[in-house]
Amino acid sequence: MRWGTFCVAATAAIGLLVGLGTAEAKERYTYLHHATPTNVFWQAVKKGMDDACAQIDADCQMVFLQQDGNFQEQLNNLEAAIAQKPDGIIMTFAGGAIFDEALERAEAAGIPIVGSNVDHPKKTHRLAFVGQDLEQAGYSLAEAQSKNFPKDGPIHVLIGISGPGQVWAESRGSGIARFMDDYKKANPSRDVTYEKIDSGLDLSVTGQRVAAYVQSTPTTAYFDVGYWAAGAAVSVRDLGKKPGEVLMACFDLVPVVFDEMKSGYIQLTIDQQPYLQGYIPVHQLHLINKYKLSAYDVNTGKALVTPSQVDSLIELSKQGVR
Repeated sequence: MRWGTFCVAATAAIGLLVGLGTAEAKERYTYLHHATPTNVFWQAVKKGMDDACAQIDADCQMVFLQQDGNFQEQLNNLEAAIAQKPDGIIMTFAGGAIFDEALERAEAAGIPIVGSNVDHPKKTHRLAFVGQDLEQAGYSLAEAQSKNFPKDGPIHVLIGISGPGQVWAESRGSGIARFMDDYKKANPSRDVTYEKIDSGLDLSVTGQRVAAYVQSTPTTAYFDVGYWAAGAAVSVRDLGKKPGEVLMACFDLVPVVFDEMKSGYIQLTIDQQPYLQGYIPVHQLHLINKYKLSAYDVNTGKALVTPSQVDSLIELSKQGVR
């Protein structure tokens, strides 16, 4: 082999080794949460994560559960992630303190943690939180819907707690209840009451439970702490009730909610911008690792969406960014 040919070959080999070294040095981030792949909300979060990871050329993994709200399963996933020693972990805290001991070991191992979607109840065991102020969002939803309440007569509100005991569901439900308490104080001459039920994490189950309730109890409005009000809307319609006869409000921009907003059965929903809940934590961890920047909390919002806005948002929803 001539010297010039050898140099070219050697340079190519070195370049290949450098390329392999670069691939091995890719940042690795793991996103752990409390939902299954069938939960359409989390597909928008995943798109945000995927887009951010592509921009920084990171190796990212989102780990879904086999059963919604199975926190032991989420803890097992956390243990597995810690053992793999990623460059950062993003996770939800719907299960509260169950993860604390494992997270303390992750911290001791130098793995940065960023919370997303559902914050730790004590706002600990994470460097920052990216997501909605859940309690305040519940209050804002009820406050906005109250403008559609009848001007006189009794008011009875049903609050569907989709996941009893889960931080996100209880927090939103508490915000709705807090507004109803304030509304009652502001209207002392009216009969204002509310009740909470376990409304379920399935559209058909929610529909059945809400339909049974409104058949036995005159109900002014139904508030769902997730998007499952869409199931309630179908059941209420099947009962022969007209749009607005039972007011409905919920959370998130998903196709079934858009459908029922266009039909008139759901008057309000709140967008917590799930895309940002996947996108921002990845970039935060990247900047922490690369530039030693500190983490920062991000409130992804409580944007109220009405039926008049649906047509302009449907395409963005299909793209997974709203």
